[in-house]
Amino acid sequence: MKKRNPLWLLMVMLMFVVSDIALCADKSINVDRVRWKKSVFVWKDHPDYPEWSNEGIWTEYRKNTYIGRYWNPGVSNARTMILLIPGQQGSSGSSGCSNCVTGQDSSWDDSWGKGDRTKAAYLKSQSLASRLIDSGQFSASNTFLGVVFNSNFNWENTSSAKIKAEKAFTNWFLKHGDYSKVDRIILLGSSRGGALAMRMSKKIKQQTGWNNVPVYVGLIDAVPNTLQDELETAGQPSCQNPLNSAYYARRADLATFYSGLNKPNIKHVVTGAPVILGAAVHGFCADSTSWYSQTWENLQHTDIGRCNSSEGAPYNANFMEAGIGRLYDWVIGNL
Repeated sequence: MKKRNPLWLLMVMLMFVVSDIALCADKSINVDRVRWKKSVFVWKDHPDYPEWSNEGIWTEYRKNTYIGRYWNPGVSNARTMILLIPGQQGSSGSSGCSNCVTGQDSSWDDSWGKGDRTKAAYLKSQSLASRLIDSGQFSASNTFLGVVFNSNFNWENTSSAKIKAEKAFTNWFLKHGDYSKVDRIILLGSSRGGALAMRMSKKIKQQTGWNNVPVYVGLIDAVPNTLQDELETAGQPSCQNPLNSAYYARRADLATFYSGLNKPNIKHVVTGAPVILGAAVHGFCADSTSWYSQTWENLQHTDIGRCNSSEGAPYNANFMEAGIGRLYDWVIGNL
């Protein structure tokens, strides 16, 4: 038998090493600002996001809305459409926060200034977004994959502002595909991003043509505003976390929320922990059905959303497994 050249063997080994490193590396993504600063005192709306101005959304809200498109194969080629949405960015909705659903870190919005319509950011290698990209189950040739960095769909925004934002996000998202060709839609959201994902799923099911496309909604401790009756939560009883008697969620009447519509398939990981210590703002719970299931975890709201206990720290394997790991398995299991 002919012996292999040692140099050839070394090259093969290096190829495997480089491949593994590529899979483990953070991923670069171009992030667009819906309304950007062209020059001093001059702001312009990004041409790829007219939906926000069309809905009459306040200019300050448009300035704080940031979205990236990791894969965009074109309308005629999209067979799977995925959107990942983080939680509210700080108490005001305008400061950077990390999230392990999207993979953004807390410094993603640093130094946006004059002339910055689009800038590069990174998706953490262990995030849900990166794990789906690396799964081998999706392709850049037929998968639209968008990552929201700041939805500005804040808990304290008015009901009318949220209706406008919900329409803008849904119209923008759906224009990247053709309902006659799309096989599935996957919406994944954390905290307030989960509330937006739920509202988008309803809006999609109300659209002629799109109402028959299967929609999958994966949630990490989704937080509605019960004072505004988001997700039909006003006046509903609470559900105590069976793993921690101090944590509770507010029941959502999802049968009423989706009344008369084809139902999406929903997976929700709930903690019931307060979003802000001392504040009565919590995630939602719901009755189990053939299309809605939930899992309780005994973790703080920020821990399961960031996958760590402090900004900038490495992801905690236990936090990952409890939250984004469950959603990853659920998504892959439904393909």
